[in-house]
Amino acid sequence: MDTIKLNFQKISEQAHHDGAKVEMLLTGGENLSIGFQKRKLHSFESTQAQMAGLRVILGANQGYAYTENLSSESLLRTYNEALMNAKTVHNDEDFQIPLQGPSGATQLNQEMSHLFSSEEIPMDKKMEIARNLEAKCLDLDQRVQSVPYSGLAETVSSKRILNSEGLDQQFKQSYFSGYAYALAKEGESSKMDGEGFFVRTFKEINVDKVAQEGVQKAISRLGAQTLATGNYPVVICREQFPTVLNMISSYFSAKELHEGKSLFEGKLGQSIASEKFQLSDDPFRSDGRIVRPFDDEGAPSQKTVLVENGVLKSFLTNLEYSKKMQMAHTAHASRSPASSLGIAPTNLILAQGEKTLAELLASYPKVVYLTEFSGGLHAGFKESTGDFSLPAEGFLYENGKCLGAIDRFVISGNVLTLLSDIEQLGNEYNQPGSSMICPDVLVKSCSFAGA
Repeated sequence: MDTIKLNFQKISEQAHHDGAKVEMLLTGGENLSIGFQKRKLHSFESTQAQMAGLRVILGANQGYAYTENLSSESLLRTYNEALMNAKTVHNDEDFQIPLQGPSGATQLNQEMSHLFSSEEIPMDKKMEIARNLEAKCLDLDQRVQSVPYSGLAETVSSKRILNSEGLDQQFKQSYFSGYAYALAKEGESSKMDGEGFFVRTFKEINVDKVAQEGVQKAISRLGAQTLATGNYPVVICREQFPTVLNMISSYFSAKELHEGKSLFEGKLGQSIASEKFQLSDDPFRSDGRIVRPFDDEGAPSQKTVLVENGVLKSFLTNLEYSKKMQMAHTAHASRSPASSLGIAPTNLILAQGEKTLAELLASYPKVVYLTEFSGGLHAGFKESTGDFSLPAEGFLYENGKCLGAIDRFVISGNVLTLLSDIEQLGNEYNQPGSSMICPDVLVKSCSFAGA
């Protein structure tokens, strides 16, 4: 018996009586995380969670409420709370917020069923992976003092959306992820770096590769020198260019555009970046973290071209803003059961170029290879202007040869200028598991301030 569906039918009938429309978003999941420290089990946590969020629509007004109790009585109380919240909103717009009707996302769900594995992995095998993520780093090089951060995680997540228009969609996925960050020391110099992984099946985990690459990253940064202040060509590595995409991702939202917060306002069909820059949003990429057959309103997912040859081609919309702004509906509604509805990308994919990393680093007599943004965007990025000033670390190259690690410098500029100054892109992508899939990127000039 599908008690969730039966309980929602009661809520839907009540909503009809109240002259309202209602939508219920349910999320659930299981997560196992295991970590070792000093070759001993340090953390072991297994959690399960479920939550239901109700969205009630009264014309142009909407109210929200959520609960972790999925009983019939609790869900009805949550509906009434959301209804009261909708009634307290004062919105004079002559606008009816729409709900998604039954759609073709069910077929997409079947096509993406391979993203969920029901394979049962013995616990001792999971423990062995977690143990070796630390142990192999410690054994690889005597300069490794410790592995402060390492662990294995197994994640299963589910999502279901029902509404009073008759929609009922659900999707389930699973994956393994892990990481190992080694602290290396030589003389007075100490640096920490590491590597991670994201795989859909247990047999894909390669601990040796993670440990070797993580330790090599940490050791390569030892003995870092300061960078002389000036303007340099820069190659932003594939693992760090997602930071740049993070700066601009909200500018593609039709909601941000409607509220006057997007720097891409009035630029549809115009050049906003180098012609080398081609960006799309793809919710079907199994190597991306945000994969789904439908968005958080239940609309069938689709791939959306955002920038083509540097030209802005599309904004991202949900049902409300596609109708408000008379734009194509791209199915990018985004919310959790405990939040209000917004708009967000899934997996942003920056198209690859043809150059190897070595070719990019040899493009100019001197090139900064930026491998780490040391601080968060909150302190160093101004969304309203696109200006940024971020501490970073990396390596200095001369005529294609590495002169050594560099640190304690700040890269600054404007993100729109940076996009326009992109000259070449690499031919390899960053590690799976990011929601922003990027190659290495060569920018012709950026301002650097040394210590």
